[in-house]
Amino acid sequence: MTSRDPNQIAGLPCELFRFEGAGNVVALRLDTLDQREDGTITQAIGTIEIDCGSLSGGRGVRGVLTTYVSMEDLDDWQRVLDALDAGYDGAWRKDLRAYEVHVGWDGGDRHLVTVRDRMGLLTDVITAVPASEDWFEDAYDRLGRAYDLFEHR
Repeated sequence: MTSRDPNQIAGLPCELFRFEGAGNVVALRLDTLDQREDGTITQAIGTIEIDCGSLSGGRGVRGVLTTYVSMEDLDDWQRVLDALDAGYDGAWRKDLRAYEVHVGWDGGDRHLVTVRDRMGLLTDVITAVPASEDWFEDAYDRLGRAYDLFEHR
C-alpha cells in the first residue's frame, strides 16, 4: 500500500463532518489517501479535531486524534446523517476498533456530540453545538466530497 501526496489529489484536505458553535468544535478532516497498486483507494487518513474551550470553570478540552476512514465508514456516516435528519440520534463506528462519534439532539435545536475513545484513554468528550438550518445541506455536501475522494483514480 502506498500513500499518495495530498497535493496530488484534488479535494484534499476534505472535512467529513464539522460541528461548531459557542466556542466548541468537533471536526474530522481527511488529509491523505492510501491506495493499492491498481489505484483503488483503500482508506483515508485524517484527524478528529476536538476544541471544546467553553467548558465550566474556564477549563477546556483540546486534542487531535489520528484516525482512518474507509468507504464503509462513509456509508455508516450517511446512515447517521439520515437518522439525524429524521429526528433520531445516531452513532458512527459504534463498537468498532476506532474512535466513535455519537450525535443526537438535546431536546432543542442543538446537536449533542460525543467523541468516544474506547481504545486509548477510555475517555468521552461531550459537547453541545447549535444546529443551523443549513447544517444538513452542508453535511451531505461534505459526505459527497469524501465519497468523491474514494472514486478518484
